Amino acid sequence: MIDNPGLAPEDPSFHVLANFYRTLGIATSPAIASTLAIFLLVIAVFLAVSFSEWNRVGLVGAILLGLTLGLGLVYLAQYTKELFSLLVTLSILLALRVKNNWVRFPLVMAGPVMYGVLVRPYWLIIAALIPVVYLVVRKTTNPLVLIGCVVLAYVGLAIAFEVWRGEQLGATREWVNLGRQDTEVASLISTPDFGSSYFAGVLAILVVAGQMLVPVPLFAMADPYYVVAGLAIFGLWALVGHTLTSGRCRTDAGAAWLAAVLVSLFLVLVIFEPDYGSYIKHLTPFLPLFLALAPRRRRKQPELHRQFAFDDEVSAGWEASPIHRAELTAIQEASR
Repeated sequence: MIDNPGLAPEDPSFHVLANFYRTLGIATSPAIASTLAIFLLVIAVFLAVSFSEWNRVGLVGAILLGLTLGLGLVYLAQYTKELFSLLVTLSILLALRVKNNWVRFPLVMAGPVMYGVLVRPYWLIIAALIPVVYLVVRKTTNPLVLIGCVVLAYVGLAIAFEVWRGEQLGATREWVNLGRQDTEVASLISTPDFGSSYFAGVLAILVVAGQMLVPVPLFAMADPYYVVAGLAIFGLWALVGHTLTSGRCRTDAGAAWLAAVLVSLFLVLVIFEPDYGSYIKHLTPFLPLFLALAPRRRRKQPELHRQFAFDDEVSAGWEASPIHRAELTAIQEASR
Protein backbone atom coordinates (compact mmCIF):
# COMPACT_ATOMS: atom_id res chain seq x y z
CA MET A 1 0.00 0.00 0.00
CA ILE A 2 2.84 2.42 0.86
CA ASP A 3 4.35 2.32 -2.63
CA ASN A 4 1.06 1.72 -4.48
CA PRO A 5 -1.60 4.42 -3.85
CA GLY A 6 -4.22 2.36 -5.64
CA LEU A 7 -4.17 -0.23 -2.85
CA ALA A 8 -4.66 2.28 -0.01
CA PRO A 9 -7.87 2.04 2.07
CA GLU A 10 -10.53 4.74 1.75
CA ASP A 11 -9.43 6.35 5.02
CA PRO A 12 -7.56 9.50 3.87
CA SER A 13 -5.11 9.23 6.77
CA PHE A 14 -3.56 6.16 5.12
CA HIS A 15 -2.98 8.18 1.95
CA VAL A 16 -1.30 10.89 4.02
CA LEU A 17 0.91 8.23 5.62
CA ALA A 18 1.81 6.69 2.26
CA ASN A 19 2.58 10.10 0.74
CA PHE A 20 4.79 10.91 3.72
CA TYR A 21 6.93 7.81 3.29
CA ARG A 22 7.04 8.24 -0.49
CA THR A 23 8.16 11.86 -0.08
CA LEU A 24 11.01 10.69 2.15
CA GLY A 25 11.95 8.12 -0.47
CA ILE A 26 11.59 5.16 1.89
CA ALA A 27 8.29 3.71 0.69
CA THR A 28 10.07 0.47 -0.26
CA SER A 29 12.65 0.48 2.56
CA PRO A 30 11.08 -0.90 5.77
CA ALA A 31 14.47 -1.09 7.50
CA ILE A 32 15.17 2.61 6.90
CA ALA A 33 11.62 3.52 7.99
CA SER A 34 12.13 1.58 11.22
CA THR A 35 15.53 3.17 11.83
CA LEU A 36 14.05 6.63 11.28
CA ALA A 37 11.30 6.02 13.84
CA ILE A 38 13.67 4.73 16.51
CA PHE A 39 16.11 7.57 15.82
CA LEU A 40 13.31 10.11 16.35
CA LEU A 41 12.25 8.28 19.51
CA VAL A 42 15.78 8.51 20.93
CA ILE A 43 15.86 12.24 20.16
CA ALA A 44 12.54 12.62 21.99
CA VAL A 45 13.96 10.74 24.99
CA PHE A 46 16.90 13.14 25.27
CA LEU A 47 14.64 16.15 24.81
CA ALA A 48 12.55 14.79 27.69
CA VAL A 49 15.56 14.19 29.96
CA SER A 50 18.84 15.89 29.13
CA PHE A 51 22.20 14.21 29.68
CA SER A 52 22.87 16.17 32.87
CA GLU A 53 19.61 14.99 34.48
CA TRP A 54 19.82 11.24 34.01
CA ASN A 55 21.50 10.72 37.38
CA ARG A 56 18.53 12.43 39.06
CA VAL A 57 15.53 10.54 37.64
CA GLY A 58 16.33 7.35 39.55
CA LEU A 59 14.40 4.10 39.31
CA VAL A 60 11.23 5.66 37.90
CA GLY A 61 13.18 7.18 35.04
CA ALA A 62 15.02 3.92 34.36
CA ILE A 63 11.76 1.95 34.20
CA LEU A 64 10.18 4.54 31.90
CA LEU A 65 13.23 4.51 29.64
CA GLY A 66 13.08 0.72 29.32
CA LEU A 67 9.33 0.85 28.66
CA THR A 68 9.74 3.60 26.06
CA LEU A 69 12.45 1.83 24.09
CA GLY A 70 10.84 -1.60 24.43
CA LEU A 71 7.41 -0.53 23.25
CA GLY A 72 9.00 1.72 20.64
CA LEU A 73 10.70 -1.29 19.06
CA VAL A 74 7.38 -3.14 19.04
CA TYR A 75 5.05 -0.43 17.73
CA LEU A 76 7.19 2.19 15.99
CA ALA A 77 9.79 0.13 14.13
CA GLN A 78 7.46 -0.32 11.13
CA TYR A 79 5.31 1.65 8.71
CA THR A 80 2.81 3.24 11.06
CA LYS A 81 0.67 6.32 11.67
CA GLU A 82 2.20 6.42 15.15
CA LEU A 83 5.21 8.05 13.51
CA PHE A 84 3.04 11.17 13.19
CA SER A 85 2.21 10.88 16.91
CA LEU A 86 5.94 10.77 17.60
CA LEU A 87 6.38 13.95 15.55
CA VAL A 88 3.73 15.60 17.73
CA THR A 89 5.70 14.53 20.82
CA LEU A 90 8.87 16.03 19.36
CA SER A 91 7.09 19.28 18.51
CA ILE A 92 5.75 19.59 22.08
CA LEU A 93 9.10 18.83 23.71
CA LEU A 94 10.81 21.39 21.46
CA ALA A 95 8.09 23.96 22.20
CA LEU A 96 8.68 23.53 25.93
CA ARG A 97 12.27 24.66 25.44
CA VAL A 98 10.89 28.14 24.74
CA LYS A 99 10.86 30.18 27.96
CA ASN A 100 8.15 32.72 27.08
CA ASN A 101 4.79 31.10 27.87
CA TRP A 102 2.91 33.27 25.35
CA VAL A 103 5.21 32.10 22.56
CA ARG A 104 5.18 28.55 23.91
CA PHE A 105 1.38 28.26 23.75
CA PRO A 106 0.96 28.38 19.92
CA LEU A 107 4.01 26.16 19.48
CA VAL A 108 2.58 23.50 21.82
CA MET A 109 -0.76 23.67 20.01
CA ALA A 110 0.67 23.52 16.48
CA GLY A 111 1.47 19.80 16.48
CA PRO A 112 -1.89 18.56 17.82
CA VAL A 113 -3.85 20.84 15.47
CA MET A 114 -1.89 19.78 12.37
CA TYR A 115 -2.22 16.12 13.39
CA GLY A 116 -5.98 16.54 13.71
CA VAL A 117 -6.31 18.30 10.37
CA LEU A 118 -4.11 15.96 8.36
CA VAL A 119 -4.31 12.53 9.98
CA ARG A 120 -6.60 11.84 12.96
CA PRO A 121 -9.60 14.20 13.30
CA TYR A 122 -10.16 13.31 16.98
CA TRP A 123 -6.93 15.16 17.70
CA LEU A 124 -8.84 18.38 17.10
CA ILE A 125 -10.83 17.51 20.24
CA ILE A 126 -7.56 16.90 22.09
CA ALA A 127 -6.22 20.23 20.84
CA ALA A 128 -9.34 22.01 22.09
CA LEU A 129 -9.01 20.40 25.52
CA ILE A 130 -5.30 21.11 26.08
CA PRO A 131 -5.51 24.83 26.99
CA VAL A 132 -8.57 24.22 29.19
CA VAL A 133 -6.84 21.43 31.10
CA TYR A 134 -3.71 23.59 31.38
CA LEU A 135 -5.65 26.40 33.05
CA VAL A 136 -7.30 23.95 35.46
CA VAL A 137 -4.10 22.21 36.57
CA ARG A 138 -2.37 25.56 37.08
CA LYS A 139 -5.11 26.58 39.51
CA THR A 140 -5.83 23.51 41.64
CA THR A 141 -4.31 20.33 43.04
CA ASN A 142 -7.47 19.14 44.79
CA PRO A 143 -8.26 15.60 43.54
CA LEU A 144 -12.01 16.09 44.01
CA VAL A 145 -11.98 19.28 41.97
CA LEU A 146 -9.94 17.57 39.24
CA ILE A 147 -12.36 14.62 39.13
CA GLY A 148 -15.28 17.05 39.01
CA CYS A 149 -13.68 18.79 36.02
CA VAL A 150 -13.32 15.42 34.26
CA VAL A 151 -17.02 14.72 34.81
CA LEU A 152 -17.93 18.16 33.45
CA ALA A 153 -15.68 17.56 30.43
CA TYR A 154 -17.50 14.34 29.60
CA VAL A 155 -20.90 16.01 30.09
CA GLY A 156 -19.86 18.63 27.53
CA LEU A 157 -18.47 16.02 25.16
CA ALA A 158 -21.61 13.89 25.50
CA ILE A 159 -23.78 16.84 24.47
CA ALA A 160 -21.43 17.71 21.59
CA PHE A 161 -21.37 14.14 20.28
CA GLU A 162 -25.16 13.94 20.44
CA VAL A 163 -25.59 17.25 18.59
CA TRP A 164 -22.93 16.86 15.91
CA ARG A 165 -22.64 13.08 15.52
CA GLY A 166 -26.00 11.88 16.79
CA GLU A 167 -24.42 9.22 19.02
CA GLN A 168 -23.40 8.55 22.60
CA LEU A 169 -19.81 8.65 23.79
CA GLY A 170 -18.19 5.30 23.06
CA ALA A 171 -20.50 4.44 20.13
CA THR A 172 -17.56 4.45 17.69
CA ARG A 173 -15.73 1.92 19.86
CA GLU A 174 -18.75 -0.37 19.95
CA TRP A 175 -19.14 -0.09 16.18
CA VAL A 176 -15.48 -1.04 15.64
CA ASN A 177 -15.69 -3.97 18.07
CA LEU A 178 -18.92 -5.16 16.47
CA GLY A 179 -17.05 -5.54 13.21
CA ARG A 180 -14.43 -7.71 14.94
CA GLN A 181 -16.78 -10.33 16.37
CA ASP A 182 -15.19 -13.02 14.19
CA THR A 183 -11.70 -12.03 15.37
CA GLU A 184 -10.44 -13.22 18.71
CA VAL A 185 -9.33 -10.17 20.72
CA ALA A 186 -8.74 -10.94 24.38
CA SER A 187 -8.45 -7.37 25.61
CA LEU A 188 -11.53 -5.64 24.23
CA ILE A 189 -12.71 -2.44 25.92
CA SER A 190 -16.49 -2.34 26.12
CA THR A 191 -18.78 0.55 27.02
CA PRO A 192 -21.41 -0.52 29.58
CA ASP A 193 -25.01 -0.03 28.50
CA PHE A 194 -26.72 2.06 31.20
CA GLY A 195 -29.40 3.48 28.94
CA SER A 196 -29.75 6.22 26.32
CA SER A 197 -29.81 9.36 28.49
CA TYR A 198 -26.96 11.87 28.76
CA PHE A 199 -26.44 10.87 32.39
CA ALA A 200 -26.26 7.17 31.46
CA GLY A 201 -23.79 7.89 28.66
CA VAL A 202 -21.52 9.93 30.93
CA LEU A 203 -21.70 7.30 33.67
CA ALA A 204 -20.78 4.56 31.19
CA ILE A 205 -17.78 6.50 29.87
CA LEU A 206 -16.59 7.21 33.43
CA VAL A 207 -16.63 3.48 34.10
CA VAL A 208 -14.50 2.96 30.99
CA ALA A 209 -12.16 5.76 32.13
CA GLY A 210 -11.71 4.00 35.47
CA GLN A 211 -10.84 0.74 33.69
CA MET A 212 -8.33 2.55 31.49
CA LEU A 213 -6.66 4.10 34.52
CA VAL A 214 -6.67 0.89 36.56
CA PRO A 215 -6.94 -1.94 33.99
CA VAL A 216 -8.91 -4.38 36.14
CA PRO A 217 -9.89 -6.50 33.07
CA LEU A 218 -6.20 -7.11 32.34
CA PHE A 219 -5.43 -7.99 35.96
CA ALA A 220 -8.43 -10.34 36.02
CA MET A 221 -6.90 -12.42 33.21
CA ALA A 222 -4.14 -13.47 35.65
CA ASP A 223 -1.78 -13.91 32.70
CA PRO A 224 1.71 -12.47 33.40
CA TYR A 225 1.78 -10.67 30.04
CA TYR A 226 -1.53 -8.88 30.67
CA VAL A 227 -0.72 -8.20 34.31
CA VAL A 228 2.56 -6.50 33.35
CA ALA A 229 0.75 -4.49 30.67
CA GLY A 230 -1.84 -3.46 33.26
CA LEU A 231 0.84 -2.41 35.73
CA ALA A 232 2.57 -0.35 33.04
CA ILE A 233 -0.67 1.47 32.19
CA PHE A 234 -1.48 2.09 35.86
CA GLY A 235 2.06 3.29 36.57
CA LEU A 236 1.99 5.82 33.72
CA TRP A 237 -1.23 7.44 34.89
CA ALA A 238 -0.17 7.26 38.55
CA LEU A 239 2.81 9.39 37.55
CA VAL A 240 0.51 11.93 35.87
CA GLY A 241 -1.78 11.87 38.91
CA HIS A 242 1.15 12.56 41.22
CA THR A 243 2.18 15.48 39.02
CA LEU A 244 -1.34 16.92 39.14
CA THR A 245 -1.78 16.66 42.91
CA SER A 246 1.76 17.40 44.14
CA GLY A 247 1.63 21.08 43.25
CA ARG A 248 4.29 20.75 40.55
CA CYS A 249 1.94 22.02 37.83
CA ARG A 250 1.34 25.21 39.80
CA THR A 251 5.04 26.04 40.02
CA ASP A 252 6.30 24.55 36.75
CA ALA A 253 4.56 25.69 33.55
CA GLY A 254 6.40 23.05 31.51
CA ALA A 255 5.07 20.23 33.69
CA ALA A 256 1.60 21.78 33.44
CA TRP A 257 1.73 21.70 29.64
CA LEU A 258 2.93 18.08 29.65
CA ALA A 259 0.15 17.06 32.04
CA ALA A 260 -2.42 19.00 29.99
CA VAL A 261 -1.44 17.18 26.80
CA LEU A 262 -1.49 13.75 28.45
CA VAL A 263 -4.76 14.30 30.33
CA SER A 264 -6.44 15.61 27.15
CA LEU A 265 -5.12 12.58 25.24
CA PHE A 266 -6.51 10.26 27.90
CA LEU A 267 -9.94 11.91 27.94
CA VAL A 268 -10.33 11.33 24.21
CA LEU A 269 -8.77 7.85 24.05
CA VAL A 270 -11.38 6.75 26.61
CA ILE A 271 -14.06 7.57 24.04
CA PHE A 272 -12.53 5.75 21.08
CA GLU A 273 -10.07 2.99 22.07
CA PRO A 274 -11.43 -0.45 21.08
CA ASP A 275 -8.97 -2.62 23.04
CA TYR A 276 -6.01 -2.43 25.40
CA GLY A 277 -3.54 -3.39 22.68
CA SER A 278 -4.53 -0.36 20.59
CA TYR A 279 -4.51 1.73 23.75
CA ILE A 280 -0.88 0.85 24.54
CA LYS A 281 0.07 1.29 20.87
CA HIS A 282 -1.41 4.79 20.77
CA LEU A 283 0.28 5.73 24.06
CA THR A 284 3.73 4.53 22.94
CA PRO A 285 4.77 7.61 20.90
CA PHE A 286 3.93 9.81 23.90
CA LEU A 287 6.01 7.89 26.43
CA PRO A 288 8.78 10.55 26.26
CA LEU A 289 6.20 13.03 27.64
CA PHE A 290 5.63 10.72 30.62
CA LEU A 291 9.40 10.40 30.95
CA ALA A 292 9.72 14.18 31.09
CA LEU A 293 7.42 14.11 34.15
CA ALA A 294 9.62 11.63 36.04
CA PRO A 295 10.44 13.19 39.44
CA ARG A 296 14.00 14.48 39.84
CA ARG A 297 16.05 14.10 42.98
CA ARG A 298 17.48 17.33 44.35
CA ARG A 299 21.00 18.14 43.34
CA LYS A 300 23.54 17.40 46.07
CA GLN A 301 25.58 20.34 47.31
CA PRO A 302 29.37 19.87 47.15
CA GLU A 303 30.79 18.85 50.55
CA LEU A 304 32.96 21.98 50.88
CA HIS A 305 30.01 24.23 50.06
CA ARG A 306 27.88 22.47 52.66
CA GLN A 307 30.66 22.90 55.27
CA PHE A 308 30.94 26.63 54.54
CA ALA A 309 27.17 26.95 54.69
CA PHE A 310 27.18 25.12 58.04
CA ASP A 311 29.97 27.35 59.42
CA ASP A 312 28.08 30.46 58.32
CA GLU A 313 24.88 29.22 59.96
CA VAL A 314 26.73 28.42 63.23
CA SER A 315 28.47 31.79 63.20
CA ALA A 316 25.22 33.61 62.46
CA GLY A 317 23.44 31.71 65.22
CA TRP A 318 26.25 32.34 67.74
CA GLU A 319 26.33 36.06 67.00
CA ALA A 320 22.53 36.28 67.08
CA SER A 321 22.43 35.01 70.70
CA PRO A 322 22.20 37.87 73.28
CA ILE A 323 24.54 36.01 75.71
CA HIS A 324 27.12 35.35 73.01
CA ARG A 325 26.89 38.94 71.80
CA ALA A 326 27.72 40.09 75.39
CA GLU A 327 30.66 37.65 75.50
CA LEU A 328 31.89 38.90 72.14
CA THR A 329 31.70 42.53 73.36
CA ALA A 330 33.69 41.66 76.52
CA ILE A 331 36.38 39.91 74.46
CA GLN A 332 36.62 42.89 72.12
CA GLU A 333 36.91 45.34 75.07
CA ALA A 334 39.65 43.24 76.74
CA SER A 335 41.68 43.11 73.55
CA ARG A 336 41.86 46.88 73.22
